Amino acid sequence: MLTKDLIADARYLAYSFDFSSECVAYLPVSREELRKATILKRGLIAPDRALIQVPLAEIAESLAAQEPSADARPPQFIFHTAFCASTFLSRCLDVEEQTIGLREPQLLLDAANAKRLRWRAKSTQLDYQDLPQLFVRLLQKHATPAETLIIKPINSVNSIATELLQAAPGSKALMLYTDARNFVLSMLGKGEGGKQTVRSMFDLIRCDFPQLSNLQLTHVIHMSDLRVAMTLWRLQVEQAEAVLMEHSGSGRMASLYGDSLIRQPLEALTAANEFLALGLPAKQITAIATSDDRFIDAKNPERRFSLEAREQRYEKLEAFFGPDLDDGLGWLQRNNPRTRLLPELQPALSL
Repeated sequence: MLTKDLIADARYLAYSFDFSSECVAYLPVSREELRKATILKRGLIAPDRALIQVPLAEIAESLAAQEPSADARPPQFIFHTAFCASTFLSRCLDVEEQTIGLREPQLLLDAANAKRLRWRAKSTQLDYQDLPQLFVRLLQKHATPAETLIIKPINSVNSIATELLQAAPGSKALMLYTDARNFVLSMLGKGEGGKQTVRSMFDLIRCDFPQLSNLQLTHVIHMSDLRVAMTLWRLQVEQAEAVLMEHSGSGRMASLYGDSLIRQPLEALTAANEFLALGLPAKQITAIATSDDRFIDAKNPERRFSLEAREQRYEKLEAFFGPDLDDGLGWLQRNNPRTRLLPELQPALSL
């Protein structure tokens, strides 16, 4: 298949970028697989399906020869600080023949990592500053002219949120976030896997903060899981606030507190639909907010989510970790007096 045909064919997802070979790996994938995927990981979609490697130089040359489609709607984004119902929001707004969601595409994480590495290509004149726009163009084909593409990157992509918005004029974004206590309780509820995930997140996101560049691995290893989680949460909130401030007044970005979405789904989904200009009918939003599908666990479709069950689980965790949790939150505030454990990021989505 010719590179230009592969780029245009929605049956192939631009999956990841290899910095060494300077190739984009394409994964054969169906629309149904895209829609079902809570995370666009090859291991969860088709671990045995062969990837097709395409040199970045060929892709750049092909895109340069094409004009972006005038009929394509600008993609909309859902950024987030992790553990704040962003996958739930993305799935609720993924409506057949009207919108299609891409959740945590690896390609955008690669673009964010390229910025962290200040990467420059050897095979072309491209560098890390070119990748957000180029990679967004590669993903846009998954929405038909009648659909809006909604991209929910992983939280480690917030460092290039501005670049992604600039990549597509007309794009808008929501920034979901949560408070310190809920963030930590969510991590604890996920067991050892949750703690490992948080440490992996921290290893990436601390690269975005120059003042942490001298923090050695041995220091991080000796930090408790709670302190790593609280530090990660604070860094993410700082990052989210900075991005929101950068776009304040432009009308292109608004914040949404995750618990507001969970506790007021109809109001939050209505406001998100209007802000992102998705055009979903009010009756459809109401049906989504009140249907049984709302109670399917966002990360695991085989389980059902219950606000009451979450609160009971959190109560048990607080009873077990109570003193450590309180000490950890106190440590966070002592070391960062301006930190609000229950922040209100602005501009906020009006519910």
